[in-house]
Amino acid sequence: MVYRFGNCELDLARVVLRRDGREVPVEPQVFDLLRCLLERRGQVVRKEELLDEVWGDRFVSESALTTRMKTARRAVGDDGSRQRVIRTVHGKGYEFVAEVRVVDDPRTHDDGHDGVARVGNGLPASLQRLIGREELLAKLVEDRATSRLITLVGPSGVGKTSVGFELARRVADEFTDGVFVVELVTVVDQDASNSAFATSLDVNTRQHTSIEDAIVDMLRPRHALLVLDNCEHLVEPVAALVDRILRSAQRVSIVATSREPLAVTGEHVWTVEPLGTAEPDDVPASELMSVPAVALFLERAEAADPRFELDAANAPAVVEICRRLDGIPLAIELAAARASAIDVTEIARRLDERFRLLKGVRRGADPRHRTLYDAISWSYDLLDEDERRLFASLAVFAGPFDLGAAESVCRGDDVLDLLTRLAQRSMLAVRRPAGGGTRFEMLETLREYARRRLDDQQSVELFAVHARHFASLAGSVERDLQTPQEGAAVTRADSSFADLRAARRFALQVEDFDTAFGLIGSIREYAMRALRYEVFAWADSASRVAGGAGHPLHPVVTGLSAYGAWVRGEFESALSLAASARAAETALDQVPSGLVERAMANVLYASGQIDAALAEGVRQIELAESSGNGSRIAHACYMHSVASSSIGAPDEADHWMDRARVAGRRTASPTDRASAAVAAGFAARDDAAALDAFAAADRLARSAGNRWMSAFALTEASGLLVHQGDLARGCDGLAETVDVWYRAGEWAQQWYTLQRCLIALDRIGRPEVAAEVLGAIEAQTESIAPEPTTESSADPPSLWPTLGGPPITPTLRDLAFETRDALVSQLGADRIEEHRAAGAGLPVAALVDRTRNALLGRTVGG
Repeated sequence: MVYRFGNCELDLARVVLRRDGREVPVEPQVFDLLRCLLERRGQVVRKEELLDEVWGDRFVSESALTTRMKTARRAVGDDGSRQRVIRTVHGKGYEFVAEVRVVDDPRTHDDGHDGVARVGNGLPASLQRLIGREELLAKLVEDRATSRLITLVGPSGVGKTSVGFELARRVADEFTDGVFVVELVTVVDQDASNSAFATSLDVNTRQHTSIEDAIVDMLRPRHALLVLDNCEHLVEPVAALVDRILRSAQRVSIVATSREPLAVTGEHVWTVEPLGTAEPDDVPASELMSVPAVALFLERAEAADPRFELDAANAPAVVEICRRLDGIPLAIELAAARASAIDVTEIARRLDERFRLLKGVRRGADPRHRTLYDAISWSYDLLDEDERRLFASLAVFAGPFDLGAAESVCRGDDVLDLLTRLAQRSMLAVRRPAGGGTRFEMLETLREYARRRLDDQQSVELFAVHARHFASLAGSVERDLQTPQEGAAVTRADSSFADLRAARRFALQVEDFDTAFGLIGSIREYAMRALRYEVFAWADSASRVAGGAGHPLHPVVTGLSAYGAWVRGEFESALSLAASARAAETALDQVPSGLVERAMANVLYASGQIDAALAEGVRQIELAESSGNGSRIAHACYMHSVASSSIGAPDEADHWMDRARVAGRRTASPTDRASAAVAAGFAARDDAAALDAFAAADRLARSAGNRWMSAFALTEASGLLVHQGDLARGCDGLAETVDVWYRAGEWAQQWYTLQRCLIALDRIGRPEVAAEVLGAIEAQTESIAPEPTTESSADPPSLWPTLGGPPITPTLRDLAFETRDALVSQLGADRIEEHRAAGAGLPVAALVDRTRNALLGRTVGG
């Protein structure tokens, strides 16, 4: 949802305020004030209501509201005299009086498609003003025009990340395919760093390739900016991958932050220096706000206590604090957070004592690192004992966490009160996700410090509790995916994914197979829906771990590994793993999970073995029914209905579609209802009804965060739109979905979607590109084509798996072959063979990029 008023926009989904099209950094409380007033526009909102809405149970004075209201007015270009946006009703409260329009965010696709394929946009909103960096940013913007790799270096806490993100925001519009942020703070080794790259780029491994190859292949044709944050603990693997990207992807630029350079050819290294400070007598008190470090201290101190003011009496102490902290922003913010509790002169005095105490202990260290360490130690020592204990325990979390997780993992009474106190002392960051709720996050430097406060036994105990908690969370996600609360479950898993990854790794390391296998098995359905295909790699490693073969959940892990192989198009491996999982189910006397049948049915359909595939589909339905699980029944019936439609068995398709619909109504899960709608689309007797069904499925799937089902439905809907002559919407949808499948590494869906693209390219007058796609399809499918049989197809077996093969509606099947024949007639024998050969020789990444660009009306290079 986006509210527009005057020259401003308040974007609720992204928690961003824009003015004249540019983001305006505001504090969370200021944003919440604007949101609250906008949602109740035309009404007088009492001050007490605003205090409750924005600050909740936390006690703050009315002056805090007054200060934030002034900031809100400045942010939207209003003031206290004109009051064109926010009117003060004396003695009562405030009223939002500007004219407001509520619009859908043009950058989302909740209910339709706006003609632009999705691009990376992982930049977080800027919630605070960046102080003292304008000159550096101007130089960086200028340098970026000539350098494809800029690395920002400097000590911890100096603000490298803030500068890097702001640089990316300022140049983002230059990159056609957007900005991708790779957060490396929670990563511990090279494999995990590659996974972090892949997750941020939304790309997965594909057939016979490594994750590094998949990353480079995806980026090769793109015009994009990568922001790599916190590289210092992974310099060697990150540098190696960056070097490959720069050499292979000529239009990709990179901004990296690290405590040391990457040492890659072409790297431009910029040192982010501490903020400028001043000697106590160098600058008159009236001009101190021009000193960056002082300006930062003042802004953060006012945020902690709106009554704080810089005056002649306290100015020397503020200057002394900033000077002693060497202008390091994190250290200054930690000190400023104390302004609400003790006077700044007391802060300066205590800081001085702290430095004298530690001066000899850390002799020889980088003085800036020492200063930061000392500043954290000073803040830590001022904590109460129970606050210290919780602070150290919270270091177990790899990413943002909520109150429930903290209460489950960490010992202590009244965890909420302790979290609140730690946040007030800037030892924790408070996040407010767009979907609601509150999450806490520990900065990297603070997490590293906190972990040093734990001994080995405490660490093992905490990580064990942490692993069990997130295995339990995975189980709750699995259950809620089968209910109307599916969307909330997806959000919960999304926000906890870093901790799910860490929990799985620890559990495997200590051979806690109950926890590790249980977590992987429980999170699988979420991963498949959200295209978090890293979970397939988790299953691969877990299925091979020594000592795990006899565990009751080993067949589930192996079955998931088989499904991952199917997704990558590794058919022989998929069938072999599925057979192993089935044998293990029998040997261990375990109730089948249905994963084996699901994987085998897909592989057998794709390779043209229809009777065998149908048999696996029937067995999948029988197993689902015997389980009594409504979502399993809905999914199995939907799969069998789509298969029946694709092979020309309409009565069977109707039967299983009705069964899927009944199951979906019972569970009320959006995905189960979307599955039934997709089945209805395939089974529809006319194109209009099919299009309505696919559109409904897309909406339902998107509402629950099911990216797979949304893309599947959108692929078919877009193909039908092209057939009906709505080329703009159809081509936009196909450009989006072929990119989704390629990034995901979904081998079959990628090629099936390219078939729909073949039709669209011909319709928009791009026969040469269409012929290239045809040649690529033919070349790709020859390797898996079945031997000619009476059941495979009336058309040449080499074209079975994608050109006319399931899953596809009858209309699009006929169109695919008609288009192939039309291209031959249109281009002539020589030219069609020339373009077919060119397409057959194209790397898949280049083929997908050429196809997307042609569909979107862009220039096709090469």
